[in-house]
Amino acid sequence: MSSVPPDIAPNSSAESEMAECSRNEAYDFNRYALIVYVGTPIAIAGVICNWILFRLFTKSKSTKSPALYLLLLAILDLLMDLLYIPFFTVDALAIYHKNEFLYHIWHDYAMFVFGLSRLVQFASTYIILCATMERFIVVAEINTLNFLISSTGRFVTIGITFVGVAILRLPAFFEYYITYRPDCPLYENYDYTPLLAGWEHYQMFNFYVMTVLHIFVPFALLLMLNISIVVVTKRKLTGIGWAVTTFIDMPKVSEMIRKESINSNKRRRDELRYATWTMVSIATTYLCCSSLSLFIGILENVWPENELLFMEDGSSTKFYTLSSDAVSILVAVNSLLRIFVYMLCSPNFRKQLVKEYPCLRCIACGADSDEKAKKIKEEKKLFIGYQNLIMGARVDML
Repeated sequence: MSSVPPDIAPNSSAESEMAECSRNEAYDFNRYALIVYVGTPIAIAGVICNWILFRLFTKSKSTKSPALYLLLLAILDLLMDLLYIPFFTVDALAIYHKNEFLYHIWHDYAMFVFGLSRLVQFASTYIILCATMERFIVVAEINTLNFLISSTGRFVTIGITFVGVAILRLPAFFEYYITYRPDCPLYENYDYTPLLAGWEHYQMFNFYVMTVLHIFVPFALLLMLNISIVVVTKRKLTGIGWAVTTFIDMPKVSEMIRKESINSNKRRRDELRYATWTMVSIATTYLCCSSLSLFIGILENVWPENELLFMEDGSSTKFYTLSSDAVSILVAVNSLLRIFVYMLCSPNFRKQLVKEYPCLRCIACGADSDEKAKKIKEEKKLFIGYQNLIMGARVDML
């Protein structure tokens, strides 16, 4: 979640003894509707879909396959969607409806949820990057990095990633501390006192971690890796097609061996294609959903006093407030789209999904409509387990 605690500004209309009282970001109907009527249903749907993914991946022994990244991604996405409701929805309900109980409860856990959301989102970004790098190593056949695509290498990579994320994002829990002021009016009686956020060196650190490492670096790397994967995969598939054609044209090969070769090479092409489609689609949805965050991050750090962000009195503009809320909703949208990416890119995942959840048959059948023209019975034996199909296709099998 990219949102920060509500902006605090002095209440200029208050009396002198109330000068230190704070006010929360206002909730008009547009902002309230965006968070409650748009963001909250998306977050709830994301919780359900990522729970389904979690169940499927845990039952498929994915801890020993490349789909380990997908399992971790499902867990992190589930956490992100769960955190959206107490952090954004409860705050909107409390302030818009003037609910005193929710208002006090929200301030009891706000900083913990804020820090945890930053940590989880940071980890999710780099898990996507690790999975994309593994796909690139496999597709490009970089043998010197084979250790990274082994079971041990994955655990080492994930361990280093999580340790780095914890070290870099742990300070987010201590950016502010919340103090209660009983002498101030209701809904103005909580102050966000800067702790680390008031330290100039931490502001520099937060810029390079949150903006550069969290947004700019992953965005650039994923864009380059995606383009490279698509280009290399296209060459590989073209090479396989040429090999099959050459083999078929050999006049002395028996009909049985020829059919076996066609089926075998088709399976390998499908493995490579489906695995690549999946990772490219995951990275692409991340890039699309992060574009607004990238734009806001540039404005915040390159033109911090831009009239698009702040008004003359120092308060946030409506555009800035709604854009910040939209960024958090796009995070939930990104996590919700994962299950649809898997369904569209992997026929075997669709079969596994229908087998585990028969009630989703209509969705899977819709995604499978392009496959009906094929002979399903003949291809059934050629598909490997969906966890390997999604990420584990090896070019060295060709």
